[in-house]
Amino acid sequence: MKIFEFVRDNLLSGMEASVNLLPVATEKLILNEAKIEGDEATLTYASGDEGFKRFIITAKERGNTVVFSLDARRSMSLGSYASFASADAVNIKLGPIEPDAITANAHDTMWWMLPVFTDSFSSLPRQTQSAFVKVGDKHVHILPLTGDNFRCELDGNGLHITSDMLSLTSLTGDFLAVTLADDPFSAVEECYRTAREFGAIRVPLRSERKMPEFARGLGWCTWDSFRLDVTAELIYEKLREFKEKNIPIKWIIIDDGWLQTKDQKLCSFDPDPSKFPEGFDGCIKRIKEEFGVERVGVWHAFTGGYWFGVDPESELFKQQKENLFLSPAGMYLPSLDEEKAFRYWDAWHSRLKEWGVDFLKVDNQSSASPYLAGSVPTAEGVRIDHLAMERSVEKNFGGAVINCMGMDMENVLGRPFSGISRNSDDFFPEKKRGLVKHLVQNVYNALWHGQVYHCDFDMWWSSHDSALQSGVLRAVSGSPIYVSDRIGGSDPEYIMPTVADDGTVMLCDGPAMPTEDCVYTDCREPSAGKIQKIWNRSGENFVVAAFNLTEEKLTDDVNFGKIPGLGEGDYIAYEYFSGTMTRVNVETRLPVTLGADGVAVYSVYPIKRDDEGESILMGEKNKYAPIAGKLTRVGI
Repeated sequence: MKIFEFVRDNLLSGMEASVNLLPVATEKLILNEAKIEGDEATLTYASGDEGFKRFIITAKERGNTVVFSLDARRSMSLGSYASFASADAVNIKLGPIEPDAITANAHDTMWWMLPVFTDSFSSLPRQTQSAFVKVGDKHVHILPLTGDNFRCELDGNGLHITSDMLSLTSLTGDFLAVTLADDPFSAVEECYRTAREFGAIRVPLRSERKMPEFARGLGWCTWDSFRLDVTAELIYEKLREFKEKNIPIKWIIIDDGWLQTKDQKLCSFDPDPSKFPEGFDGCIKRIKEEFGVERVGVWHAFTGGYWFGVDPESELFKQQKENLFLSPAGMYLPSLDEEKAFRYWDAWHSRLKEWGVDFLKVDNQSSASPYLAGSVPTAEGVRIDHLAMERSVEKNFGGAVINCMGMDMENVLGRPFSGISRNSDDFFPEKKRGLVKHLVQNVYNALWHGQVYHCDFDMWWSSHDSALQSGVLRAVSGSPIYVSDRIGGSDPEYIMPTVADDGTVMLCDGPAMPTEDCVYTDCREPSAGKIQKIWNRSGENFVVAAFNLTEEKLTDDVNFGKIPGLGEGDYIAYEYFSGTMTRVNVETRLPVTLGADGVAVYSVYPIKRDDEGESILMGEKNKYAPIAGKLTRVGI
């Protein structure tokens, strides 16, 4: 089946469109003309409202992908005016697809995505941003996009186009990409790549973004240690512990709690003097010189520096008011004039740089859209915000930033330079079996989010019921590895197998994802009877981690034929916990039995043959996933 045939028969056939207008109610549009010529279809809709100028949906094919665009315009006349509604301005019901299975990624909160496993489009939740659809032996990836002045989202009733802005009389741009392939990984990769080539995705993909150097070492974050009570002295105490335990921390993040704020608003660019009496310059100098930490990052919010913007009664506001604006939400935020917003961020970031700060963690990013709503189409406003801030980050920190709380597609498809983006909600150490949701979020979000960013799987605790599983997940993740242990709580027994002895992270080539036989299965459900397998690779080497996400004993198998890129020929799979070596190939289904919350991890190396016989280039056996680390020839 060709992609255009699939789109024609399953999406365009029966497609319906309606609009929400102000002050008029919802109006269903009438398909006036459907033109299909070669690899392009044009659907022209008509309305009984004389104010409509045009409503055209275009679908263009390239390779195995079709990209849809919208040109919807109203004209104004004397005494008559109606604009598109701010929410659900255009609603498009797609033709009938009969799926065998769907794995979608939808908003869990305004900041984070969560996978949804179903076999019916009607059950897709509001604000679905990605959908993998199995149809027979084919796989379809459906990707709603952000247009010139709108975002598009999917649910059980179809596609919904929203600008968050009243008074708009035109909505234009690309709103959807659909790819058909033989496996889900090819489908999503080609979908993003082709949309990027079309210009439907305006920002670089992961292959075009650099991983900041700090992420190549082991890190620690203050958040789960101290929360808002962080102080310089507490940081020194924790770093003394790392030094005494020979845990080679290369970088730290001073998270929320260091700023001067009032009523959740920023009052100053300077750290709280009661917590950091030496200032950041003295504190950071000591962190680096006394404790050997190579890089220090600090936290701030995307929304002007703190959760609700800048305090209008502060000295900071008086200094920066020309670079701020009052949003309809009642918050003072960086200006929507890009140059003014850049000046705001640069004034702050340049001072942080002078004090020795090397990188940032920038939180609360997906709150920008509701904060800006009503002042500008949020797809435009969020793009301006990201460009202004990232210009400053690029200038002052070489682009080194962890983007956080920003998985809304307006953020994902709005960042112009930065390389790392958080891939899940927080790791919550106090939640019983909280790692289960955390793992599933990370692994299934990586399928689509990892096409654009180097994914950050978040921090974790090494003294915890889930320390072993957390460590294995991070080791195979392809993500920065950093802990957030409290004072006295760092356990080298669980930390050191995740990194090389010198603290270097053995980064895989991309983010860890589910193996193909798990893509459409919710392995948290005991009734599925399936162990969660995830895979990654480093060049010709592979790693497979198996997690029992249930509280029951399970037996399943590792199907090596379901690992993308595993070639013909024989491999050796070394399982860390049992120390066993097994010869495998794409035909191998290796049985594995795990108790409740159990874990296994296999490093997979191709067998090489020469005059000396068979051998592998093997990583260190005392590491969970050393395939990207130091390799040594081992005869077999």
